[in-house]
Amino acid sequence: MKPLPLNFPQTFLPDRRLLGQLLAFAGRGGSGTVEEISDETGIPNGKKTGKVEPMIHFTRGMGLLSAEKSTGVWKLTRTPLGEMVSREDAFLSEPLTMWLAHLLLSRRLGRAAPATGVADPWFVMFAEGRFRLGERFDLDAYLRLLSERHGAKQYLKSLAGLVARMYSADTSFADAAILSSSKTAAGEPFFRRESAPAEIVFYPAYAVFLWLIWDEAYSDVEQMSFDELASETRLLSLLGWDGAQTAVWLDWLADQHLAQLDRYTGSVVLLRLVKTGQVIDRLYSELV
Repeated sequence: MKPLPLNFPQTFLPDRRLLGQLLAFAGRGGSGTVEEISDETGIPNGKKTGKVEPMIHFTRGMGLLSAEKSTGVWKLTRTPLGEMVSREDAFLSEPLTMWLAHLLLSRRLGRAAPATGVADPWFVMFAEGRFRLGERFDLDAYLRLLSERHGAKQYLKSLAGLVARMYSADTSFADAAILSSSKTAAGEPFFRRESAPAEIVFYPAYAVFLWLIWDEAYSDVEQMSFDELASETRLLSLLGWDGAQTAVWLDWLADQHLAQLDRYTGSVVLLRLVKTGQVIDRLYSELV
């Protein structure tokens, strides 16, 4: 996939209800102009700007839709993950769904060099920024890092604020508790990335994430060093996990017969035992 346009959100947060409407539209054929999609889904769209195309780009980045535009007409198709989410969690209300969508939006774009993200502002905050910004950071530091990568574009300050607000807005991803905030004595906001929940109910989502990024970065390989895969894809940076948390999840993958682990060399070598579609089929398997 190609990277999303840098300022693809314009000024709009991903609204989970609207993302669900777009998934439903894609399931009904999913073809139309921006105006026709707005009429069909109820997603607001003005004459010059509107939410339709930003929501399309968000669903693409989250791995839920594939989308092509030709002569002003969009053709939207649900991915296998989009089919599963639309069937089991139509409006992305489960924290598990939100975490997976967040991880995919924040992922590295294949093995492109220098490393860039599918949605680079998210990749910068949650992957590269873990080292460059530290565990706690303010928007000014994040904006400086974005400007280093993309130049001093006028819209970057607004975009930086939007990325942070996505995780505090109830209609967006606040319920997943992905990014927390606090204030300094002077009243300035500071942000902290939260680690992905190390709970069995979430493990299938991380398995889906692993299989999908593996497909993108190493499509012709079924066995490889986990350390190499994690380093190249920024997997553990995005999860925010230490070695002990990672080991428990890897053991779960083996116990579920999704992967075979070889630790004889000291570092884990991972062999995939099932195809990506089978992992997606089990996405909600641990939910009670």
